[in-house]
Amino acid sequence: MKRGFLAGVLATLLLMCLVGTAGATSGKVQQEIEYRDIKVSLDGQVLDLRDAKGNTVEPFMFAGTNYIPARALAESLGLQVAWDGSTATVVLTHPEASKPTYITRTGSKYHNDPHCNGGTYWEVPYSTATGMGLTPCDKCVH
Repeated sequence: MKRGFLAGVLATLLLMCLVGTAGATSGKVQQEIEYRDIKVSLDGQVLDLRDAKGNTVEPFMFAGTNYIPARALAESLGLQVAWDGSTATVVLTHPEASKPTYITRTGSKYHNDPHCNGGTYWEVPYSTATGMGLTPCDKCVH
């Protein structure tokens, strides 16, 4: 009976070590990945996925999950991509977010030109304008 108890304790410790290792958020894993000529489409259009140097990149499968390089996907959707090495974060932004954004008290659109249509405008963060459900002005937002 002592042998069975000892074997159970050792098995439990081994399992706890394996689970503890699997829960780690950083480290290296060596595993085969699968390339299956995976394509990504948006609204029926296949996206042209490229790396920072302009080379075509291909999504791959790892353990039954598809992986797409963040830069390739984001840039194909018109987003700006940066890397914050101090926090290990891929930073995605809308190009419009870096431009000044203006709204009126009663308007339904946001503007990049504070004088568009001769209104009285207040500068707000881009996220505020889009969060209010405002749409871009056809004249001054490009």
